[in-house]
Amino acid sequence: MTPTNRVILTGRVTRPPLRSFRPDGSCVLQFPLELNDQEPGSARSGRNRIDIVVFGKLAEIESNRLQNGQQLRVEGHLKQRHWQTPEGRDRTRTEVIATDLRTVDTSNSTARGEENEKTC
Repeated sequence: MTPTNRVILTGRVTRPPLRSFRPDGSCVLQFPLELNDQEPGSARSGRNRIDIVVFGKLAEIESNRLQNGQQLRVEGHLKQRHWQTPEGRDRTRTEVIATDLRTVDTSNSTARGEENEKTC
């Protein structure tokens, strides 16, 4: 069986995306995503965030569209980076390399559902 590394996450953009360019000129977009994994009324006070990285044409398109606070569905794969600081400390970061981003608009669908219930 072939190993699969695929993730689908839903969450909120917590900071404006940072756009940069690779040496070959291709676009890179990075932003943290706060995950929606807490149940309503949960006592968890900690936030659950993961870094999202988008490359190429998708990064160019999304860099003009994404906004802080926007609700997203992210599809991609996990990647772990390892490096050493100038002080000699080992560092690791786990990121999602996104292959698809979709806006999720939960407030409008809920509002429409409530209106339909009132008129029925």
